[in-house]
Amino acid sequence: MSTEFKLYTVDKNELYSSKSKTEKELILPEMVEYALKYGNKPAARYFNTYPSTVRKWVKIYKEKGKEGLKF
Repeated sequence: MSTEFKLYTVDKNELYSSKSKTEKELILPEMVEYALKYGNKPAARYFNTYPSTVRKWVKIYKEKGKEGLKF
């Protein structure tokens, strides 16, 4: 049995996926820092995205540093 992760934000404009590339580039360093400090799931809840998205960007950050967080 797998656990389903649900986003609780009703306003779709607040979702990470609804942000422009420029907005995402500004958010990513903060999101990665938050995830490294508190974990992927809390970061996903805080930034209104999925844990898999946070994991992806944390992995890229660990491999390439801050330069990897640019589009």
